[in-house]
Amino acid sequence: MENWKEKLRSQLPLMWLIVALLALRWTIVEPYVVPTGSMEPTLKPGDRLYALKCAYDIRLPFTDVVLIKIGAVKKGDIILFRAPADPSITYVKRAVAVAGDKLAVRGGKLYVNGKPVPIEMTGNRDVLYDIERAEDKTLFVENLNGVKHNVILDDGRPMNREFPYSPDLDGITVPPDSVFAVGDNRDNSHDSRAWGFVPMENLKGRAMFIWFSSLDWRPRPERIGTLLQ
Repeated sequence: MENWKEKLRSQLPLMWLIVALLALRWTIVEPYVVPTGSMEPTLKPGDRLYALKCAYDIRLPFTDVVLIKIGAVKKGDIILFRAPADPSITYVKRAVAVAGDKLAVRGGKLYVNGKPVPIEMTGNRDVLYDIERAEDKTLFVENLNGVKHNVILDDGRPMNREFPYSPDLDGITVPPDSVFAVGDNRDNSHDSRAWGFVPMENLKGRAMFIWFSSLDWRPRPERIGTLLQ
Protein backbone atom coordinates (compact mmCIF):
# COMPACT_ATOMS: atom_id res chain seq x y z
CA MET A 1 0.00 0.00 0.00
CA GLU A 2 2.79 2.42 0.88
CA ASN A 3 4.52 1.76 -2.45
CA TRP A 4 1.28 2.58 -4.28
CA LYS A 5 0.93 5.83 -2.35
CA GLU A 6 4.53 6.78 -3.02
CA LYS A 7 4.12 6.16 -6.76
CA LEU A 8 0.97 8.24 -6.82
CA ARG A 9 2.66 11.04 -4.91
CA SER A 10 5.59 11.01 -7.34
CA GLN A 11 3.17 11.47 -10.27
CA LEU A 12 1.30 14.40 -8.76
CA PRO A 13 3.45 17.12 -10.44
CA LEU A 14 2.83 15.55 -13.85
CA MET A 15 -0.88 15.24 -13.16
CA TRP A 16 -1.13 18.88 -12.11
CA LEU A 17 0.80 19.90 -15.22
CA ILE A 18 -1.67 18.01 -17.43
CA VAL A 19 -4.63 19.64 -15.67
CA ALA A 20 -3.03 23.08 -16.05
CA LEU A 21 -2.40 22.54 -19.76
CA LEU A 22 -5.98 21.38 -20.31
CA ALA A 23 -7.29 24.41 -18.40
CA LEU A 24 -5.06 26.66 -20.52
CA ARG A 25 -6.42 25.14 -23.70
CA TRP A 26 -9.99 25.55 -22.48
CA THR A 27 -9.67 29.20 -21.46
CA ILE A 28 -6.83 30.77 -23.51
CA VAL A 29 -6.12 29.19 -26.89
CA GLU A 30 -7.53 26.44 -29.08
CA PRO A 31 -6.00 24.86 -32.19
CA TYR A 32 -8.16 24.34 -35.25
CA VAL A 33 -7.62 22.73 -38.65
CA VAL A 34 -9.55 24.33 -41.52
CA PRO A 35 -11.50 21.51 -43.23
CA THR A 36 -13.16 23.27 -46.19
CA GLY A 37 -12.77 26.18 -48.59
CA SER A 38 -15.68 28.24 -47.22
CA MET A 39 -13.30 30.97 -46.01
CA GLU A 40 -11.07 31.07 -49.09
CA PRO A 41 -8.94 32.91 -49.95
CA THR A 42 -8.43 34.09 -46.35
CA LEU A 43 -8.26 30.54 -45.00
CA LYS A 44 -7.45 27.50 -47.09
CA PRO A 45 -8.16 23.82 -46.39
CA GLY A 46 -5.25 22.45 -44.39
CA ASP A 47 -4.48 25.72 -42.59
CA ARG A 48 -3.84 25.13 -38.90
CA LEU A 49 -4.64 28.13 -36.77
CA TYR A 50 -4.84 29.19 -33.17
CA ALA A 51 -7.94 30.87 -31.78
CA LEU A 52 -7.84 33.20 -28.79
CA LYS A 53 -10.55 31.78 -26.57
CA CYS A 54 -10.46 34.68 -24.11
CA ALA A 55 -10.97 37.30 -26.84
CA TYR A 56 -14.54 37.95 -25.70
CA ASP A 57 -14.83 36.36 -22.25
CA ILE A 58 -13.12 34.11 -19.73
CA ARG A 59 -14.98 30.94 -18.82
CA LEU A 60 -14.66 28.58 -15.91
CA PRO A 61 -12.31 25.81 -17.10
CA PHE A 62 -14.09 22.73 -18.50
CA THR A 63 -17.47 24.55 -18.48
CA ASP A 64 -19.29 27.24 -20.48
CA VAL A 65 -19.85 29.40 -17.39
CA VAL A 66 -18.72 32.95 -18.19
CA LEU A 67 -16.64 34.46 -15.40
CA ILE A 68 -15.64 37.76 -16.99
CA LYS A 69 -16.83 39.57 -20.12
CA ILE A 70 -13.81 41.03 -21.91
CA GLY A 71 -15.04 42.40 -25.22
CA ALA A 72 -17.67 42.25 -27.91
CA VAL A 73 -17.56 40.68 -31.34
CA LYS A 74 -16.76 43.31 -33.98
CA LYS A 75 -17.82 43.27 -37.59
CA GLY A 76 -14.95 41.76 -39.52
CA ASP A 77 -13.77 39.38 -36.78
CA ILE A 78 -13.00 35.82 -37.85
CA ILE A 79 -14.73 33.74 -35.21
CA LEU A 80 -14.81 30.10 -34.15
CA PHE A 81 -18.10 28.81 -32.79
CA ARG A 82 -20.14 25.71 -32.19
CA ALA A 83 -22.56 25.11 -35.06
CA PRO A 84 -26.08 26.09 -33.93
CA ALA A 85 -27.57 22.94 -35.44
CA ASP A 86 -24.87 20.59 -34.11
CA PRO A 87 -22.74 21.90 -31.22
CA SER A 88 -20.29 19.02 -31.68
CA ILE A 89 -19.08 20.72 -34.89
CA THR A 90 -16.88 23.83 -34.86
CA TYR A 91 -17.22 26.38 -37.66
CA VAL A 92 -14.94 29.26 -38.61
CA LYS A 93 -16.58 32.22 -40.39
CA ARG A 94 -16.45 36.01 -40.51
CA ALA A 95 -18.82 38.04 -38.34
CA VAL A 96 -20.45 40.52 -40.73
CA ALA A 97 -23.24 41.90 -38.53
CA VAL A 98 -23.80 42.13 -34.78
CA ALA A 99 -26.81 42.63 -32.51
CA GLY A 100 -29.06 45.43 -33.75
CA ASP A 101 -27.61 45.57 -37.26
CA LYS A 102 -29.97 45.36 -40.22
CA LEU A 103 -28.39 43.20 -42.90
CA ALA A 104 -28.96 42.44 -46.56
CA VAL A 105 -27.01 40.10 -48.85
CA ARG A 106 -27.48 40.64 -52.57
CA GLY A 107 -25.40 38.85 -55.16
CA GLY A 108 -22.98 37.81 -52.46
CA LYS A 109 -22.34 41.43 -51.44
CA LEU A 110 -23.22 42.91 -48.07
CA TYR A 111 -25.41 45.83 -47.06
CA VAL A 112 -25.35 46.78 -43.38
CA ASN A 113 -27.84 49.27 -41.94
CA GLY A 114 -28.94 50.31 -45.41
CA LYS A 115 -25.43 51.01 -46.76
CA PRO A 116 -23.33 48.81 -49.04
CA VAL A 117 -20.14 47.57 -47.46
CA PRO A 118 -17.33 49.27 -49.43
CA ILE A 119 -15.48 47.04 -51.91
CA GLU A 120 -12.50 47.46 -54.21
CA MET A 121 -11.84 45.34 -57.27
CA THR A 122 -8.32 43.95 -57.27
CA GLY A 123 -6.05 42.50 -59.90
CA ASN A 124 -3.90 40.59 -57.41
CA ARG A 125 -5.07 37.06 -58.05
CA ASP A 126 -2.02 35.40 -56.47
CA VAL A 127 -4.15 34.70 -53.37
CA LEU A 128 -6.27 32.30 -55.44
CA TYR A 129 -3.58 29.62 -55.71
CA ASP A 130 -4.68 26.13 -54.61
CA ILE A 131 -8.32 27.16 -55.12
CA GLU A 132 -10.46 24.94 -57.32
CA ARG A 133 -11.72 26.66 -60.49
CA ALA A 134 -9.80 29.84 -59.61
CA GLU A 135 -10.18 31.06 -63.19
CA ASP A 136 -13.96 31.18 -62.65
CA LYS A 137 -13.76 33.40 -59.56
CA THR A 138 -14.28 37.13 -59.18
CA LEU A 139 -11.98 38.59 -56.51
CA PHE A 140 -12.53 41.81 -54.59
CA VAL A 141 -11.49 43.44 -51.33
CA GLU A 142 -14.23 44.14 -48.81
CA ASN A 143 -13.81 46.86 -46.18
CA LEU A 144 -15.93 45.71 -43.26
CA ASN A 145 -15.74 48.12 -40.34
CA GLY A 146 -12.15 48.98 -41.29
CA VAL A 147 -11.14 45.33 -41.74
CA LYS A 148 -10.01 44.81 -45.33
CA HIS A 149 -10.14 41.22 -46.56
CA ASN A 150 -10.44 39.29 -49.80
CA VAL A 151 -13.79 37.91 -50.93
CA ILE A 152 -14.51 35.70 -53.94
CA LEU A 153 -17.66 35.05 -55.97
CA ASP A 154 -18.31 32.45 -58.64
CA ASP A 155 -18.55 33.82 -62.16
CA GLY A 156 -21.82 32.97 -63.82
CA ARG A 157 -23.67 32.79 -60.52
CA PRO A 158 -26.13 31.49 -59.50
CA MET A 159 -25.75 28.60 -61.96
CA ASN A 160 -22.38 27.60 -60.51
CA ARG A 161 -23.43 27.84 -56.89
CA GLU A 162 -22.40 24.85 -54.82
CA PHE A 163 -24.76 25.96 -52.03
CA PRO A 164 -28.08 27.04 -53.59
CA TYR A 165 -29.57 27.04 -50.08
CA SER A 166 -27.60 30.23 -49.28
CA PRO A 167 -30.03 32.73 -50.86
CA ASP A 168 -29.94 36.49 -51.06
CA LEU A 169 -31.45 38.08 -47.96
CA ASP A 170 -33.01 41.43 -47.21
CA GLY A 171 -34.19 43.20 -44.07
CA ILE A 172 -32.64 40.77 -41.57
CA THR A 173 -32.14 42.31 -38.11
CA VAL A 174 -29.63 40.58 -35.84
CA PRO A 175 -31.26 39.85 -32.45
CA PRO A 176 -29.62 40.51 -29.06
CA ASP A 177 -26.70 38.29 -28.03
CA SER A 178 -26.19 37.05 -31.58
CA VAL A 179 -24.02 37.61 -34.64
CA PHE A 180 -24.44 36.89 -38.35
CA ALA A 181 -21.50 34.97 -39.83
CA VAL A 182 -20.67 34.17 -43.45
CA GLY A 183 -17.71 32.78 -45.38
CA ASP A 184 -15.38 34.86 -47.55
CA ASN A 185 -15.99 32.31 -50.33
CA ARG A 186 -19.51 33.66 -50.67
CA ASP A 187 -20.91 31.16 -53.18
CA ASN A 188 -19.38 28.14 -51.46
CA SER A 189 -20.12 28.64 -47.77
CA HIS A 190 -22.72 27.00 -45.56
CA ASP A 191 -23.31 29.82 -43.09
CA SER A 192 -25.86 32.11 -41.40
CA ARG A 193 -27.68 32.56 -44.70
CA ALA A 194 -28.70 28.91 -44.39
CA TRP A 195 -29.00 28.19 -40.66
CA GLY A 196 -29.47 31.59 -39.04
CA PHE A 197 -27.77 33.57 -36.30
CA VAL A 198 -24.88 32.48 -34.07
CA PRO A 199 -25.79 32.76 -30.37
CA MET A 200 -23.05 34.42 -28.33
CA GLU A 201 -23.00 31.40 -26.01
CA ASN A 202 -21.75 29.32 -28.97
CA LEU A 203 -18.62 31.43 -29.45
CA LYS A 204 -15.29 29.67 -28.93
CA GLY A 205 -12.90 32.51 -29.76
CA ARG A 206 -11.33 34.72 -32.42
CA ALA A 207 -8.89 33.35 -34.99
CA MET A 208 -5.40 34.80 -34.46
CA PHE A 209 -2.80 33.34 -36.83
CA ILE A 210 -1.84 30.34 -38.94
CA TRP A 211 0.91 28.31 -37.32
CA PHE A 212 1.18 25.65 -40.04
CA SER A 213 -0.41 24.81 -43.38
CA SER A 214 -0.31 21.86 -45.76
CA LEU A 215 -2.33 20.44 -48.64
CA ASP A 216 -2.18 16.73 -49.51
CA TRP A 217 0.83 16.38 -47.20
CA ARG A 218 2.61 19.23 -49.04
CA PRO A 219 3.67 22.00 -46.62
CA ARG A 220 2.84 25.61 -47.52
CA PRO A 221 5.55 27.51 -45.61
CA GLU A 222 4.47 30.85 -47.08
CA ARG A 223 1.30 30.69 -44.94
CA ILE A 224 3.04 29.99 -41.64
CA GLY A 225 2.75 32.95 -39.29
CA THR A 226 -0.03 34.66 -41.29
CA LEU A 227 -1.98 37.01 -39.02
CA LEU A 228 -5.71 36.75 -39.59
CA GLN A 229 -8.11 39.61 -40.13
